[in-house]
Amino acid sequence: MSILIREIRADGTPGQFMRFMQTLAGEKGWDWQFETVSEFSAEVFQGAAAVKVASSLSGEILPQMKVLPTQVRAVQVLDSFFPEEGSWYPRILLHEALRMVLVSEARDLDIRTPAFVIGHGEEARVVASVLALMGISDIYLVGESAGLEEHQQSLMRSHLGIRFHILPIDELTMQAVSAGIVVNTVDLSGQQALLTDLSYFNYMKGTGYALDLNLLPLQNLLLEEAEKAELRVLHPVLVAEALTRLWLERLRPDHNLSHEDIRESWTRFLKQNSSSV
Repeated sequence: MSILIREIRADGTPGQFMRFMQTLAGEKGWDWQFETVSEFSAEVFQGAAAVKVASSLSGEILPQMKVLPTQVRAVQVLDSFFPEEGSWYPRILLHEALRMVLVSEARDLDIRTPAFVIGHGEEARVVASVLALMGISDIYLVGESAGLEEHQQSLMRSHLGIRFHILPIDELTMQAVSAGIVVNTVDLSGQQALLTDLSYFNYMKGTGYALDLNLLPLQNLLLEEAEKAELRVLHPVLVAEALTRLWLERLRPDHNLSHEDIRESWTRFLKQNSSSV
């Protein structure tokens, strides 16, 4: 049975995740059709089985929604729509994927220690929310101050009792704390100064975790430095695999792909696309 998956991206070109899903469907012989549009409208739902949304469009789309699920309302971010009981609801599957990875791969994360979230985009806000719900009470939002204030206020309203601190990038290495986890959401490929500051890791606890959400480039310099600093590294493919499973649960619940199968498919896809992304 053929299904249609649409994607909304401002530039009208398929994003990384949708290109992977198209590749996976081709590998498995699934009759899936993909279409990318540049604007949100009620027409995007017509005939579709799911709609992928660039999270950067959250501020434009969410005010048009009458009903917001709890997670989406808390972070004011969405990344997908799925039909449920005759209606379409916005979802933030990245939130659940991150939680799944942290619960399974960072079971001994010390929630009494602070966390650092690098970036001030929508992904960073989702990361901060997940860490707050896991019980971390001090979360440092690291980036340009002007871009972080809105995120801080939004997170404080929806996560009572959690202390969200704004930390300018140039003050990162001055912190006299020992964080249990750092999560980067910023593309570091053109930001050598930020990469250098992050790579000191003097703000991290010796047994802490480092996660970078950037799947490309394949040579992840930040995580390489984290390994040298003897931190425990969480590779971004873990998050991509969890996110893929959440999509497959909704689109093809009868699939027989294991966690390893999906990770291997992602690794092949990234190697094939590393030179063109």
